[in-house]
Amino acid sequence: MDTFFSHTIGIEFTEWGVYHFIPISLIIVGVLLIYYFRNEIRDSKNEKYFRYTLGTIGIVAEVSLQIWKLSTGNYVLDDLPIGVCSFSLFMSIYVMFTKSFKVYEIAYFWAIGGVLSILFPDILYGPDRYRYYEYVIGHTSFFFMIMYMLFVHDFIPTFNSFKKSFVLLLAVVLVFIIPVNNIFGTNFMYLLEPGDTPFGIFWGNGYFLYLVGCIVLSMIVLYIWYLPIVLYRKYKKTT
Repeated sequence: MDTFFSHTIGIEFTEWGVYHFIPISLIIVGVLLIYYFRNEIRDSKNEKYFRYTLGTIGIVAEVSLQIWKLSTGNYVLDDLPIGVCSFSLFMSIYVMFTKSFKVYEIAYFWAIGGVLSILFPDILYGPDRYRYYEYVIGHTSFFFMIMYMLFVHDFIPTFNSFKKSFVLLLAVVLVFIIPVNNIFGTNFMYLLEPGDTPFGIFWGNGYFLYLVGCIVLSMIVLYIWYLPIVLYRKYKKTT
């Protein structure tokens, strides 16, 4: 058990290996199941318990992660749950317990961070370590929450939702993330340096152009994430 919770790497995670395709498959199967059983879930007298369970899973994942990080005895600012994925998780949990569309319409767009984190994972731990399972559960749980509200409760964002989500993200980045990164040397949202992320394509041309590139790419990704909503809305009109 001590080995399972260890901070040392046992089986190393390999991108596009079998342990990478497991969470990708989990997302696909999970979303299909939510959609297929959407009417049964909606009409169930226990529907709220489905929501509460999803929300609780998200809470347990984040709390256990922070405890695991604290157990190193070397907890640093970068370990704080600050980032698109963490914010999406917190908002999604709130939506699970309150059914707030105002929060959901922001959380929907920010949840794309969870998908990107699964496609381009920033993790070295394999399936013999706790961190692998927490990473998978933590980054898929809030995506399932978003899909749950979309399919089960017809929480369908609008183009205005897209604008709100981007403006809020931009405000958080400009007012909070960039100043904190530069003052304390943290790398929240990979806005100080790209690490092993797609933001690397903007690296090497100066910090200002790097930030501009990251912001523009984020806007494009959020807009692309809006297109499935356009198609889904058209589909619902025909059914």
